[in-house]
Amino acid sequence: MIAFLILATVLVAGALLLVLPPLFGTGARARAHAARQEQARTALIVLREQVAELEAERAAGRVPDTEYQRSREELEQRALTEGGVVEAGADNRPARGWAAAVIVAVPTVAVAIYLVLGSPDGLDPELAKPQQAAGHQVTPEQMAAMVKQLSERLVREPNDPQGWLMLGRSYAVMQDLRGAAETWSKIGSKIPEEADVLADWADLLASGAGRKFDGDPDQLIARALKLDPNHFKALALAGTSAFQRGDYASASTLWERILQKMDPSEGVYGAILGSINEARTKGGLPLLNPPGAAQVAAMPGAAAGQQAQAAALTVRGRVSLAPELAAQAGADETVFLFARPMQGGMPLAAMRFRVGDLPAEFDFANAQRMSQGPLPTQIGIGARVSKQGSATASAGDLESAPVLVSPDASGVTVVIDRVRK
Repeated sequence: MIAFLILATVLVAGALLLVLPPLFGTGARARAHAARQEQARTALIVLREQVAELEAERAAGRVPDTEYQRSREELEQRALTEGGVVEAGADNRPARGWAAAVIVAVPTVAVAIYLVLGSPDGLDPELAKPQQAAGHQVTPEQMAAMVKQLSERLVREPNDPQGWLMLGRSYAVMQDLRGAAETWSKIGSKIPEEADVLADWADLLASGAGRKFDGDPDQLIARALKLDPNHFKALALAGTSAFQRGDYASASTLWERILQKMDPSEGVYGAILGSINEARTKGGLPLLNPPGAAQVAAMPGAAAGQQAQAAALTVRGRVSLAPELAAQAGADETVFLFARPMQGGMPLAAMRFRVGDLPAEFDFANAQRMSQGPLPTQIGIGARVSKQGSATASAGDLESAPVLVSPDASGVTVVIDRVRK
C-alpha cells in the first residue's frame, strides 16, 4: 500500500509538471498543439494518397467492389477523425488563476476519487484490457459530431473535393439522407466541379428523394458527364434516370458505354448487360448479345450443342423479402436475381424485379443467357435489393445467401434476409 501511495504521489506530481507550465504561459502547450496539428495534417495527406491509390487499383480492376467499398469507408472514418484534430483550436493565453486552482484541486480530487471508487483490482492490466479496447470504438454520436464538424468546415472552405466526397459518403454510410438534403440546401451551390463529387452527391440526393432524379440529381449528373463523358457512376445514374423516364433507348445507350470499358469476365458485366436488354425489350429494340455469341453461332456443329447447353438453364422458384427488412426497402427499388457458377464470377443469367412485386415467381428458362459454354453441375441463385439502383453491389444493399441448386431445379426458395456490410 505504501509503495502504491508513493507511486500515486509521483504520478500526480508528474501530471502537475505537465499541466502547469502551459497554464503559466511558457509556450509548451502551443508547441504541443502545433505538433498535433502537423501530425494530423500529415495523416490526412497520407490518407488522401491511400484513397487515390485505392481508386487507381479499382480502376485497373485489381480490387473487387466489396473490398474497395470496405477499404474506402475505413479510410474515410480515419480521415474524419484526423480532420477533427485539425479543426480543434488552441488558446495559448496564460491562465495563472487556473494554475493555482489545479495545484490544490488535482491532489485533492485524486485522493477523493480513489477513496470512493478505488480498488486494487484496477491495477491489474489484464482487467483493464476490455476497457482499453472499448475506448477505440467510434460511437454513432461521435460519428455524427465529426460529420457536422466537416460540414461546418466546408461552409468556410467549399473548394475541397476530398472533403465533399468524405461528407457525402459519410451521410450514405450513416443512412442520414435528411441530413444530407439539409446540408445540400445550405451549401450545395458551392460544390466543386469534380466528376466524382458531383456523381456521389447526385446519387445521395436521389436516394433521399426515393430514387427520383428530377431536379438537382439530373443536373449534377449532367455536370459530371460534361467533365468526364466516360465516368462510370455518372453513366450508370444517367441510364437509371432515363429508364425511369421511359426513355429506354437512351438508357441502353448510356449503359452500353459502360460495357465498352469493361472486361466481360467481370462479375457485374452480366448484370449490366441484363439491364441493357431489359431497356431494349421495353423500348422495342433488338437484344444485345454477349461477347462471343456471334462466334459461337458461326461455328459449324458447335452452335446447336452450345444452344442446347444454354437452354438447359431452367431453374424455377420464388424470391421474397424477409418481413423484418420490409421497412428498409421502397416499393420502386430494384431487385436483381442472379444465376452464377458455384465458384462465383460472371453471371450465367439475371432477372430484374421491383420490391413492390415481391414475393415473385421466377423461371430462368425465360431469361437471356449472359455467358456461353457448358453449365456447371451446380449453380448459385442469389438476389439483391440495390439501394443505389445500380447493378454494382454496395454497402447497405439487402441481399440473400446464395442457394446452390442444379441448373434444372424447381421449387427453389430465395429469401432476401440480410443487409450487406
